[in-house]
Amino acid sequence: MEITRLALFSEFVGQLHPLLIHFPIGILLMAIALQFFQIFSKKDFNSSITILVLIGSIFAGISCLAGWLLASSGDYNAEIVFFHRWSGIATFILALASYFCIRYRNYLFGVLLILIIVTGHYGSILTYGEGYFLKPTADSSVTIQTKNRRLLKIENSQGETKSYFYPYEDQIVPILKSKCYSCHSIQKKKGGLRLDSEFFIRKGGKHGRVFIPGNSLKSHLYANLILPEDDDLHMPPAGKKQLTLLEIQLIEKWISTGAPFGEVEQKMVLASSELSSQAIDLPNSDLIPVEKQMDIAPLSPSENSTLSILKEAKISIVSSGAKNQWISLNFINVKSDFNALLAQSKSIKTHVSELKLTDFYQIDFSAIRDFSNLRILNLGHTNLKDVDLEIFKDLGKLEQLNLYGTKITDVGLMKLAECQRLKVLYLWDTKVSESGINELKKKRPKLKIESGQFTFKLADTILPKRLDSN
Repeated sequence: MEITRLALFSEFVGQLHPLLIHFPIGILLMAIALQFFQIFSKKDFNSSITILVLIGSIFAGISCLAGWLLASSGDYNAEIVFFHRWSGIATFILALASYFCIRYRNYLFGVLLILIIVTGHYGSILTYGEGYFLKPTADSSVTIQTKNRRLLKIENSQGETKSYFYPYEDQIVPILKSKCYSCHSIQKKKGGLRLDSEFFIRKGGKHGRVFIPGNSLKSHLYANLILPEDDDLHMPPAGKKQLTLLEIQLIEKWISTGAPFGEVEQKMVLASSELSSQAIDLPNSDLIPVEKQMDIAPLSPSENSTLSILKEAKISIVSSGAKNQWISLNFINVKSDFNALLAQSKSIKTHVSELKLTDFYQIDFSAIRDFSNLRILNLGHTNLKDVDLEIFKDLGKLEQLNLYGTKITDVGLMKLAECQRLKVLYLWDTKVSESGINELKKKRPKLKIESGQFTFKLADTILPKRLDSN
């Protein structure tokens, strides 16, 4: 018990380091500035400088101790920690020496200034990552192209073309680099987690694996992104640059499709001359652009009050649109009163454009009927049955529907032919047969149906030569 308390106290003191360090830096820089002002003004400020140096030295020593405890967590790059630690200790020793050696204070302060800059430089790398201060200051959310991806292609004598895509390299890495590397990379690995390579992502952190291929809801890499921002487990932490809705969706879809680190293979029969003009999407890559949504009035005060209640109930809420008038509701964190909260959310039904009701097996689906502007609906791993599909004919604006892991059959599938606006349908791990899918395609030839009929090429196989799809 005592060891645990001591460890907790050490961790607490260590976490104070980023807060404590700024005080001695400011005090010592003030002393240095006053010393140089004294030289040019020919006035005596030695007593004030001595007091400042003493205070700065004391707090520099305390900061060094806190920094040592923080670095002992092992969350930071050992090489950078080495330089930061010892330059910090040298700063403390030199500041203390300048307190006693007034005669040589001019020279000591010159070296002290250099040490403060060097120590601060390594500290910024540990905190923000390499080259942080050289990055553009403009908000540069990751731009990810979903149509013109690099691909590999090989052809056989029967004209069958195999195409390979790189979702991890082309989509996921840019997101991680932009939003996650500052805390989870070679410079810094909070929680023992690095996300800057396949090896470390698979390895996980102190709390185990961060993703389960095929199950995004049980993968911390995704589930922590959609927690309320004030939740202790929400990532990135409050105050850090948050992921956009598109970036969160891409990570979810990458994990849901097996989290492939190599190329994804899809088969198609095309003449080689046609291939370059084709825009082939990965499964789950279809996103409904917010800007195409119809205009609607902003939320009223009473509707905003409802939103606050839903947030308190741990429903993840994302607003979009020019006036934040469109709402996405995700019930993943709701543990009880599911149907009561769903019924309560009907008071903002005209503003709800996306609804995610996954991993719950006692849903009253009749409540969904009233969400007239619903465009994206996810009912993966729910108690949905064929008879419940009758409600979808009332959702006149529904464009994307996910029925992953439900028990629907061919009988219920035919009811979806009446959803005239439906563009994308996900049917992985259902009771639907291939013949049922073909029958629906005859009625709705433009409807894109994803049923898991794709394969992931193994990483240790021989790779065909890369080509660019320009």
